[in-house]
This record gives sequence, C-alpha cells and structure tokens, in this order.
Amino acid sequence: MRLPRYNKAIVAVFCLATTLTASASPAADLGGHVVVPYQSAKFMPLMGGPAEIAVLSGNPQTGPSSILLRFPPKYPGAMHSHTAGYHAIVIEGASKHWTENSDAASAPLQTPGDYWFQAGDQVHQDSFPSDEITTVFLRFEGPVDFFLAEK
Repeated sequence: MRLPRYNKAIVAVFCLATTLTASASPAADLGGHVVVPYQSAKFMPLMGGPAEIAVLSGNPQTGPSSILLRFPPKYPGAMHSHTAGYHAIVIEGASKHWTENSDAASAPLQTPGDYWFQAGDQVHQDSFPSDEITTVFLRFEGPVDFFLAEK
C-alpha cells in the first residue's frame, strides 16, 4: 500500500528530482540516434544514497527516458512504486524483483540479460544480493518518480 503522496514520499521525490536535474545530460544526439559506450556513462549518486544513476537518453523529469542504475553489493532495496511503468534488463551482477503480494524468497534471481516489466502504480521491491556491483538498464515510459510504500 502506498503512503499518501504528501507524506514521507515527498522527501524521496525531491531528492530524486534534484538528482535527475543534475544528471539529465545524456550523450549527444547523432542525427536521430544516441550512442553511449558503457564505460562513458556518467554515474552520479541517486537520492543521496549508495545507488547511482546515469541518464542515457530522454529527460527523466518530464517524460520517457533510458537510464542505468548501479547498486552496491548486497543492497536490500525497499518496497516502493512509480507512476510510470518501466522495462528493465540486468547488465551486470544480480537482481531480485517482486511485488507486494510475494517476497524475496520466491523471487527468481535475475542475472545479466534477464528482463522484467513493472507496471506503473504497482508496489514492488528490488534487491541486489550479489557480492558484486549490480547495474540495471531501465526504460521508463513516463517521468521517473519514487514513492515509498507503507510497511
């Protein structure tokens, strides 16, 4: 269940917006396509925490965008939701993804190349149980926001 948008989530949204404003400078448009070598992705801290974001294309504040998220080893995540849906692919490391009606124990371990889709407004959690850094590619269908769920 989602917290009221004017409660704890307002802090998370403010931090996310601040981060996205600072990072919304993806690679140059090369006449209709964008090329970003993985080693050239510019990662910066996400919401002041240990996770990092790199914007590849689009503007996460205003519409669809493609981003990379990088998480430290053993990062537990938290139940949350986003207004827009997104598509995700594990690039390196390992991830688990589940909705509020299931749990981490039953979620499959996803490794490089594995994909999932997350519908907007559905409470879910991601964890990164690997002993190494995990990087995930995400394509958001609309602006990126983040709402913590009630415990």
